[in-house]
Amino acid sequence: MLFVAKGLILEKRIAHYSLDLIKTLIKEENYRITGSAFRDAMALGFDEEGILKIVLGLSSKKLHKSMTMYYDNKLWQDVYYVTLQEKKLYVKLQINDNAIIISFKERT
Repeated sequence: MLFVAKGLILEKRIAHYSLDLIKTLIKEENYRITGSAFRDAMALGFDEEGILKIVLGLSSKKLHKSMTMYYDNKLWQDVYYVTLQEKKLYVKLQINDNAIIISFKERT
């Protein structure tokens, strides 16, 4: 496992969380979407169903990196890059007690 330190943020190139577990939690309706992720997704034309469809369709090949949170380097977030209908998306996921869709925005 390779860790790269960037300031206080750690990064690695393998998923911290099981993508299968994230998908299972979503299918069991044990998930939440942050307000900022929902607003950004809506601005791109995605509703909740569209967000979930993208996340459920993710594959491990789409993983960009795992990184710790800015304010707590013990909490990890997995970042996926997805291209859909000419849109390049940045999707950040985490598991706490449930699956959390932290970011869902256009990749710049």
